[in-house]
Amino acid sequence: MTGGPGDDGQLATLYREVILAHAAKPHGHGVCIEATHEAEGHNPLCGDQVLVRFAVDSNSGRIEAAAFDGEACAICMASASLLCEHLPGRDSAGVSALLDGYQATLTAGATDVSSCPDFLVPMLGVKDYPARVACATLPWRTALDALNR
Repeated sequence: MTGGPGDDGQLATLYREVILAHAAKPHGHGVCIEATHEAEGHNPLCGDQVLVRFAVDSNSGRIEAAAFDGEACAICMASASLLCEHLPGRDSAGVSALLDGYQATLTAGATDVSSCPDFLVPMLGVKDYPARVACATLPWRTALDALNR
């Protein structure tokens, strides 16, 4: 999403609304799936705790279903919700590439968002708050842990 001068406030509001909507009704939260892979992640600075679960097809290695449980801040919940919404159909290499692009954009000083998947762009507002980057990436790091077991 791009806009002309003066749109920064409107975009920030839109992104905040996306985060709050996902945090209020997160996709995959508490959903029961027949998990083949799972991992727990914890952010001791914020207190976020997530358990990410996947049903992975043993032949293709692709995620068939994703779910999570846990207690976390709105940023972490929204990020986990986006993960559950967008990871089915992908394999672990695809998940790793998504995380690499997402994390690179969050930690880079530049404003270029081309390496960040479009569906994660609303989460980039945390970039200005380094302590919150860990909240935004916790579900994704935990997902990779689950897939690499």
